[in-house]
Amino acid sequence: MSQMLYLDEDVSPRLAEHLGPYDPVRFQVTLASGVARGASDADQLWHAAQAHATLVTCNIKDFVRLHRWWKTLQSWRLLTQRHGGILAAPNALPVDALGEAIVRFLTQQPVPLLEDSMYVYRQGLWVRERG
Repeated sequence: MSQMLYLDEDVSPRLAEHLGPYDPVRFQVTLASGVARGASDADQLWHAAQAHATLVTCNIKDFVRLHRWWKTLQSWRLLTQRHGGILAAPNALPVDALGEAIVRFLTQQPVPLLEDSMYVYRQGLWVRERG
């Protein structure tokens, strides 16, 4: 089964090239710049959720806040849509290192819970954010 990834505009499009050699069938990558150029962070997450894709971003602070709002709206039963997960990494992380970290994380066993979850890459580990 393939993993759909949606790359936020702040992520280098070269990341798609770094994921391809691992297994082009396993990872299907969509670039935000080709789908929702200039859209707000909330719109980017909504678009990724509609596509059942995991959003990859380097905008940690804003997406932590957005993820918490999403979870709050779900708990208040104002939002029923689930999102496919958020992977956030520091902008300073080289593209090849980010690609390797994503592949290692998404191919580990047991497979991490992505739906409605957010993970931030810190000191070489994906840490799940509270929701």
